[in-house]
Amino acid sequence: MATFYLLRGFGLILLGLMVYAQTFHFGFVFDDYIFIVNNSLIKNLNNIHLIWQSFPMTRLIGMYSFAFNYALSQLNASSYHIFNFIVHICSAVLVWAISQLLFKLAKIFPDKDARSRELPFLIALLFVVHPGQTQAITYITQRFESLATMFYLATVYFYLQARIAVAKRWQLRYFGLVGVFTILGILTKEVVITLPVMLGAIEWIFFPGKNKKRFWIALSIVMILLYVLFTKLVHGNLSMLFGPYTSASHDGETFNLWGYLLTEMRVFLTFLRLLILPLRQALDYDYPASTDLFHPPLTCLGVLVMGCFVALIVRLRTKQPIIAFGLSWILITFSINMAPRINVIFEHKLYLISFGFFLVLVTILSLLIKNPSTLFKILYSIVIVLAVVAFERNRVWASELTLWQENVKAFPNKARVNANLGRAYSAAGNQAQAIYYLSRAIDLKPDNISYENRGIIYGNIGQENLALQDLNHAIAMEPGYSTTYIKRGWIFQKLNQYPAAIDDLNHAISLDPYSSDAYIQRGMCWMVQNQRQKALDDFQHALQIDPLNSQAQALIQQISR
Repeated sequence: MATFYLLRGFGLILLGLMVYAQTFHFGFVFDDYIFIVNNSLIKNLNNIHLIWQSFPMTRLIGMYSFAFNYALSQLNASSYHIFNFIVHICSAVLVWAISQLLFKLAKIFPDKDARSRELPFLIALLFVVHPGQTQAITYITQRFESLATMFYLATVYFYLQARIAVAKRWQLRYFGLVGVFTILGILTKEVVITLPVMLGAIEWIFFPGKNKKRFWIALSIVMILLYVLFTKLVHGNLSMLFGPYTSASHDGETFNLWGYLLTEMRVFLTFLRLLILPLRQALDYDYPASTDLFHPPLTCLGVLVMGCFVALIVRLRTKQPIIAFGLSWILITFSINMAPRINVIFEHKLYLISFGFFLVLVTILSLLIKNPSTLFKILYSIVIVLAVVAFERNRVWASELTLWQENVKAFPNKARVNANLGRAYSAAGNQAQAIYYLSRAIDLKPDNISYENRGIIYGNIGQENLALQDLNHAIAMEPGYSTTYIKRGWIFQKLNQYPAAIDDLNHAISLDPYSSDAYIQRGMCWMVQNQRQKALDDFQHALQIDPLNSQAQALIQQISR
């Protein structure tokens, strides 16, 4: 028995490495620059308590993990990717363990039947290699999603263990772990809010009519923790519930609550399609809103499919509990998407949802294909095909340039996609293409970031007047964004307008006192004006904020000679 699990565990890790090892050499993309590269708060362990004041506290564990990676390897992205992969493998092991418990509770196969041991492992393999998981793993910032999923799965696993434990001391230990992982989950991402409903589904499907004392104990623990933590940590914006707001999923559209909920009916179908046929994936979808139940027609179909899921759950609860629970898992974990937000769809949301789909898929195939050998061959073939597709999908993430080139092909008329491709071309040194795509983004939907990025490019190629025009536009659109003042200060410095540069840098520091870049830039202005002590003070301040900043270290050495 031990040999079986040891070999299977080694195979799971090896297959995972075959899909994801290439990503260990990939860099940062998209929001990684906000949460990691340009986030001064993770760069000094003495300042990480300030994360509580600057980011939602329901992202705390993820932010601290970024600080750990930075302390370990600064901005070497490899350690961040390896960390994400380890989280993915831990989640897969939990999927394996939960599946094994569920098959045992459902008693579909006799204990000595090979299917009772092999099928849970195959569910874990599907979880590891499915291409729909790549965004939650390869996109470093979505560690929030993968970590929260790991804690969610751990909570469910220990709840199941508590429900089947005989000895009271083990019941208490398992219930204690339910509380611990609930807390860790809520400090990572809000998706764990559905845990009470999930525990209720477990009771209703797998423990009907049995002693409910343990259930009420666990439910009380989870509900109290979620209530206390959410009321303390979450400061929601209720305007999305009661008024229109701008959509980030399709340029020029606004949402109200009803339109958002209708659109999510189509998102549900898109998620199912991606799980069944993971093609045409993208980081940033151009997703128009539904205007009524029949426009587009898939809106109504989404409602009908959800209704069919509910009917099947009720009908199959006693005869096929694993299928019923898998369908319940899909609906319950998808339900968090019904909370209004500016983006209606991101693929990383599939990460938690997918476990229910794999439960349903494997169980249905096991009922249709009676011969175990044939069943295993088919499932392992599916695993291999998905692994190949996931490997190819991961290649798109090799750089921002390849990522956004692929995204623009899929959704050429979305401003944010064009803007990100323009920024990627700039980083690759192709400034003409960068200006083209940033200009296209501004034509589609002007925003301060696109103007700022184009202004930086103009500054780099010596067109300072055009740079100032764009940076002035950016500041007019968003006067509270410190980075734009730093960039305009840099342009003023290039034009030898040092008082104007220092004014902008002072303003940037007032907006973000923990910006090492602002202090370094201001110190360089003081250096040029031969105010060495002021320059030294700024460089030392930058080094206090970011003790590993090599630029600040070099400038201090230079000025101290």
